[in-house]
Amino acid sequence: MKIQHLLVAALVGGVMTIPVWAAPTDTRQAGNIMITADQLTYDGSTGRAEAKGSVVITKDDKTLTGASGWYNTKSEEGFLTGGVSMIGTNMSMAAGEVHSLQNRQFDATGDVHLQKDDRQLYGDRVNYNTETGYGEIIGNGKLIMADNVLTGQRIEAYTNQISATATGGVTLSSTSRNVNATADSAVYTQTPNQNDGVAYLKGNAKAVQNGNVLEAPELKITLSDNSAETLGGRSTLIITPK
Repeated sequence: MKIQHLLVAALVGGVMTIPVWAAPTDTRQAGNIMITADQLTYDGSTGRAEAKGSVVITKDDKTLTGASGWYNTKSEEGFLTGGVSMIGTNMSMAAGEVHSLQNRQFDATGDVHLQKDDRQLYGDRVNYNTETGYGEIIGNGKLIMADNVLTGQRIEAYTNQISATATGGVTLSSTSRNVNATADSAVYTQTPNQNDGVAYLKGNAKAVQNGNVLEAPELKITLSDNSAETLGGRSTLIITPK
């Protein structure tokens, strides 16, 4: 294979930055893969490239960078470690390590921060599909949707239509409405580009707004009209005089 001979010749001469192409060779055509690094080896029979030093992997609309890793041009599977970043259409991500599959499924670990439009995901580990917009956050999860912030130890979210389920030490806050709520679990929905979030809080639910406190086994919070509704069980309302 011609590309193998070129790589061998380059590597013999020393450390270089070398492009590896999965045909076709026109960089403007969808499906092309380009890998550059300070040190790079490529096995044309298996399609696996091993890369070290300022690694850059580009395919279609996404570019990943990291310190070292590998990529298989046939299976479109790759792994990068060491201050990994990804830039794509309307999105970006930073993490310690990223495992990618077919340029759409990303499993990131290590202080992960992913942004899609005006929605942001934080966590110890984030699995995210760029086609479906489905994300799973495991460990110290945080989901930011404009002014609204949902946290929990585990969060499952669809960022395209904005819906999320959070469990484990859940909090929900809205700065503009001065609302802070806590619960064991929560289900949250919102219309994209509108601040009309609705949250169903379950298990030791508590909402605080402007010093007023509402506690109940379950609560429904509607942010568009600043209302809170109890959904069963004995409830307590504490009003702070103005």
